[in-house]
Amino acid sequence: MKKRPSAEVKQLRARLTDVEKKIAALERRIEEIGAMLADPKLYANGDRVRTITGERRTAEQEIVGLMHEWEELSTALAAHE
Repeated sequence: MKKRPSAEVKQLRARLTDVEKKIAALERRIEEIGAMLADPKLYANGDRVRTITGERRTAEQEIVGLMHEWEELSTALAAHE
């Protein structure tokens, strides 16, 4: 007989899935920004370049935080299994 996952495990799994989706979305956005930055026409507008590079920096920082949270969630889940 298999033990049913506790509410805490379900909550951890749900949060882990949410974090993974956010990481994937941010990675896609960083790829899009990389493509924008590869376009020489972009550099005609300094404000736009600063905005886009700032957005990339913010997304990269968010990914670092989310990866840390992902590691903590994974460790917590492993402790319950």
